[in-house]
Amino acid sequence: MKMDPVRAHQGYLILALGPAQYLDMAANLAASIKVMDPSRRVCLVHDETAVLTDEHFALFDDTALLRVDPDYPGFMCKIRVFDVSPYLETMLVDADCLMVKNDIDVYWDRARTRFFSITGERRTGGMWKGADIQALLKQEGAPYLIQMNSGVFYFDKSARARDFFVSLNEFYKRRMSSLGVGLHRGRPAQTDEIYIGLFMGLCGMDAANMARTDANSWMVSTWRGLLMRFLPRLGRAAIYKPRGNPLNPFAGWDRLSPTFAHFVGLKPAGLYRRLARQFRAQARTQARARPAADLHAGAALAQH
Repeated sequence: MKMDPVRAHQGYLILALGPAQYLDMAANLAASIKVMDPSRRVCLVHDETAVLTDEHFALFDDTALLRVDPDYPGFMCKIRVFDVSPYLETMLVDADCLMVKNDIDVYWDRARTRFFSITGERRTGGMWKGADIQALLKQEGAPYLIQMNSGVFYFDKSARARDFFVSLNEFYKRRMSSLGVGLHRGRPAQTDEIYIGLFMGLCGMDAANMARTDANSWMVSTWRGLLMRFLPRLGRAAIYKPRGNPLNPFAGWDRLSPTFAHFVGLKPAGLYRRLARQFRAQARTQARARPAADLHAGAALAQH
């Protein structure tokens, strides 16, 4: 079957830096993508400590090395990915996600209308990641910021995208000592989301092209999700989240249907493990059905 010329230049980027557990999570995500979207390539971004096995070469079509840089701790590595992606159009997905629906073409089509796409909304007040948004905007001279979860975002290889990432990194380097300490799981940490959100506001950008459509969402985190049901084989996914205070039974519920479920803290653990096992088993079955020459070619390409 002939490959669609657009999809041939599109691919997923997964970061697995540091402890081996991230490589295992990245493999789970890659398996879910191979099952739900076998038409696009998947690239593993790893550091010097990664030990790759034959199973990894079966799951990842490409690999890229991102060397450790002490100026970019933790999540900040995500703003360094422009140069390492081998694809003309890239969807970066956090390793603690799983693709649980097969409607991803909708989001590729919407994302590629801009050189950089992410979910989120404009904010001019309130608190975010332990920071007072109004004070933050005044300090940085930004009219607003985009509050988002950067677990999934898209970029292309255009000159505009390159300029965006170069300038974002310059902004980070200028402000890293006085701006970027937010809260992650209750602890101080550098967070890429504050930098991306503020920089988008400074650039007059928004996330309108990736807004939720009815219940359908590009990505939804499991945080505060009190009921979840994922049926990948049937293309169904649902996360129910309380509106406002989760202890108030009269506040109501939102039913969200994500394509990527973002398992923050890998919770709920039982559901994550069950889905990961299913995807790994299905991906292995698909890999055995592929011609051996294809597997050897993928491994050779990944080693380069």
